[in-house]
Amino acid sequence: MKATNIQIGKSYEITVGRGTTTVKVRDINPKTGAWICETLNGKDVTIGDAKRFLKVSGDDKGKKQEKAESPAIARLTPESFVKKTADQETLDRLLKEVKRADKKLRTARNSLHFGFIDQSQLNEVAAEYEVALAALRAAGGKTGSGGRCLGQMSGLDAAYKVLSEAGEPMNARQICNQAIEKGYWEPQGATPDATISSAILAEMKKKGDGARFERVGKGLFAARK
Repeated sequence: MKATNIQIGKSYEITVGRGTTTVKVRDINPKTGAWICETLNGKDVTIGDAKRFLKVSGDDKGKKQEKAESPAIARLTPESFVKKTADQETLDRLLKEVKRADKKLRTARNSLHFGFIDQSQLNEVAAEYEVALAALRAAGGKTGSGGRCLGQMSGLDAAYKVLSEAGEPMNARQICNQAIEKGYWEPQGATPDATISSAILAEMKKKGDGARFERVGKGLFAARK
């Protein structure tokens, strides 16, 4: 849509990943010119690109609306997808969608960390991942512990792989960044580098010389040869 056609107080269908949803425009940021919107579940979303607005919503008078379905949700509708007896081809397809959404989410988290996107944009990507994950689980597919996708490592295993590949000492922040960038690990907490550091130190204390890690300087770790 053209920016001049977007009005405060009206509801619009907008693009979200490869799907759509509905938001109501509440205000305009006077500094950036971005539209301050509200989603169906009451969350604030800032939209700076007019091209994301597709059309005026069919229900623009405050009537409760259903969320638009993304492709991943649509796949949950047929019986073959929600039964526990889903065929392997279906499971493979759903797992591929989860991995794609997982990679997109990890990229978005890095982008938020460096200030390239805002929290509302990360929330949209996270919602897309949750939909894909729900589709896989409903069809009887398996995920790793803590909701991780198949094939994704624990933080400790990811740290060892990063250090082994690097062949040189690294601090916890460097290890964490590499593990995320390479897709080995998806942190759940707000301080992933502290999580990695604590886990490495705990293994060293518990296993001694049998630990996979060794401390080679202040705040530096290396993979034990």
